[in-house]
Amino acid sequence: MSRKPTILIIGAGAAGIAAACRLIENGLENVLILEAKNRIGGRIYTTEFADNVIELGAQWVHGEKSNVVYDLANKRGSLATSSYLNNFEKHKFINSQGEIVPLEQTIQVWKLYYMISEKASRDLANTKGSYGEYFIEQYYSAFSKNRFTNDARAAEFLEWMEKFDNSIQCSDSWLDVSAQGITEYWTCEGDLLLNWKDQGYKTLFDLLTRRHLDTSKGNPLKDKIKFLSEVTNIDYTNNDEIIVRTIDGEKYSATNVIFTCSLGVLKSQHTTLFVPSLPKKNELSIKGLGFGSVNKIFLKFPHRWWPEDSAGFGLIWRKEDKEEFIKSNLKENHWVTDVFQFFTVDYQPRVLCGWITGESSRYIETLSDTQIKDGLCDLLDRFLGKNFNIPQPDKILRSIWYTDKHFRGCYSYRSVDTERLNVSARDLASPILGKCGKPIILFAGEATHDHYYSTVHGAVETGYREADRLINYYRILKSHL
Repeated sequence: MSRKPTILIIGAGAAGIAAACRLIENGLENVLILEAKNRIGGRIYTTEFADNVIELGAQWVHGEKSNVVYDLANKRGSLATSSYLNNFEKHKFINSQGEIVPLEQTIQVWKLYYMISEKASRDLANTKGSYGEYFIEQYYSAFSKNRFTNDARAAEFLEWMEKFDNSIQCSDSWLDVSAQGITEYWTCEGDLLLNWKDQGYKTLFDLLTRRHLDTSKGNPLKDKIKFLSEVTNIDYTNNDEIIVRTIDGEKYSATNVIFTCSLGVLKSQHTTLFVPSLPKKNELSIKGLGFGSVNKIFLKFPHRWWPEDSAGFGLIWRKEDKEEFIKSNLKENHWVTDVFQFFTVDYQPRVLCGWITGESSRYIETLSDTQIKDGLCDLLDRFLGKNFNIPQPDKILRSIWYTDKHFRGCYSYRSVDTERLNVSARDLASPILGKCGKPIILFAGEATHDHYYSTVHGAVETGYREADRLINYYRILKSHL
């Protein structure tokens, strides 16, 4: 049998690394992390591109107060504001005829979106149904009092708002999002769009190890992580010896396992991963909590052809143009209508990033880079070609989250099924207990957080939570010896 660490952590993302650091700091040093990929980070994926780095996964630190990631990063001056994204005047909406939407309408759209979003957190605590139904009703109620555009364009703005909201919720449709569930999410006060300057989100892992461990002799986690070790089975039939098997035939023995993989992995693999099957409470929460896909497509150009202070371009399809496009194009090209925005990218003067959600975000993962680049070039030409001289991009890089079996999507949300099945993140986080209340299988990761789900700070907190659960258990056990 291979090495026999006491505590196995499955996954070297934010939750897994946080848990390992906390355990080792508190004297539980017999830890091994099994990581399926050849890198740490999980859904944090900083990589080099063009003039600097880009984030294929998590991008911003969301808020300052009560945010563990902000606390770690701010002490070392690692963060800066993406202030232009918060400035409505720096955004442009352009319709499918290449017409720039008047600035006053653009500002009104952004104000209206955030007004309804903030109102929802106060209104919806006891509301049944979907968030989308609520938003649509609120939108037209506000529009009836301030008709800032014509009816057709108001409907087109609303369609864009849904796509934008889906990129935040990680849903296919806002009709899938629970109205009541929206209120479970807590927003940290302060700047919600803090970037990592020119270093990238990967900086977090250095900050975590420096915060908790002695790094004077190098990275103390270096020998605690085994890469390319995809877990295929976790057998906890014997509470005293959990057997974990990996795809390469290795076999590990542990007293405790902290499972930090995504809810997407649990949805697709939990029936084969765990022996015996998970308790009904955990299984039902896996079924009921939502988990979706968002993808980013980065295009590098020979030079910047947009205004230097631009935040990006929102794409507003006229109803008749979209209908004509769908009718006259093959189905495999319809995905381009779901690319709702091109954002400029911090510290990347020659890069635009297209965002796409839902079914189309999953579909494009089956396409080649050339197919995607061609589709986006046509899209840019259609919307922006009248106002800008657009060169061909000379490089493309895109995220692939859904078809990667180690993720199966991006992050969690509260779906209408969450309400229907009456499940919660707390159910998912419920540890499996062995003899004398010993936590043998523990669950961490953003989807297990009651209030900070979908965020990195939520993931880190859950890693700490499960590490503390074991630390406290072994302290109590030791005190009774």
